[in-house]
Amino acid sequence: MQKIRHQRGFNMIELLIGVVISLLGLGVVASVMMSFSKNRTAATQTLATQDNGVMALYRLEHDIAQAGYGLAPLQGCSTITDGSYTFKPFPVVIGDGGTGVSDTLTVQGTNPGSGIPGTELNASGGFTVTTSQYNVRSSVGFAVGDKVIATNFAPNCVMTTLTSVSSTALGYTPPLSSSSDPGYLAYFGQPGEFFSRQYAVGTTSMTVADYPTYTTNNLVDGIVFLKVQYGLASSASSTTVTSWVSGSTVIDSSNVNRVIAIRVGIVARSAAREKEAIDQPNPLPVFSEMADSSGTTDAVSFPIPDDHSRYRAYSTIIPLKNVIWTR
Repeated sequence: MQKIRHQRGFNMIELLIGVVISLLGLGVVASVMMSFSKNRTAATQTLATQDNGVMALYRLEHDIAQAGYGLAPLQGCSTITDGSYTFKPFPVVIGDGGTGVSDTLTVQGTNPGSGIPGTELNASGGFTVTTSQYNVRSSVGFAVGDKVIATNFAPNCVMTTLTSVSSTALGYTPPLSSSSDPGYLAYFGQPGEFFSRQYAVGTTSMTVADYPTYTTNNLVDGIVFLKVQYGLASSASSTTVTSWVSGSTVIDSSNVNRVIAIRVGIVARSAAREKEAIDQPNPLPVFSEMADSSGTTDAVSFPIPDDHSRYRAYSTIIPLKNVIWTR
């Protein structure tokens, strides 16, 4: 009987102590799990933001690096008209959005399959260009359907399409006025080999629109800000940037050959909002102040509108190699 009395179970106090200890342990585990989940969410959002920012910057770098190829002979043209579309024959054209507002960026060039740059116009019967044909020094490499532009109609040039090819004459449409002026026939290749690509920022993504229809398509999600600057040299023969200027600076035939680099900055935003406010710089620096001889401010920041989303800024400088090569 004495032995049986010593084999009794837990009393109420012991049970309560055990429950309290268990609850404390569960609370610690829950706190650790919540902290882990929060950190994992932050890391996932940061990585997604970085991926979007790097991808957008890579796409812009790739196109800007190819910009300007085949356009050097046309820098005397203020505009080029192709049907209902008119464009400036410059490698890069920046549409300035103003302070805190995204810019637009147009990147242009041509990549003709034949590799020929064009040919000189040659007077035949007193005309270099008639209403139906170009008289040329050589027609090697040209084919029916090619896009071409005669520089002797500068500053307002017109893109035409070849309809026939002979040894020294190229038929074309639409008709132009006759001209006896000397000039150059720039070769743009078959349709699709000339590219004019417009980048912008939509509601939640970076968009792209391609010549000739310029239908807007989403390119990279999570991009909320785009800023671009021209890098100007002191002269056409210099290869050193002396000032960085916004798209509000007028670029025309008088100074386009001084644009030797482009500075691009973008801001990417996380897809999900977090419950707690995020500690991050506001405004977010996009371009730092550059040491140059201009004495003007070229730093750019982005005012963060939502401190519950993560923002990351990325920027780079891209030399316009095709401009330098053609000097």
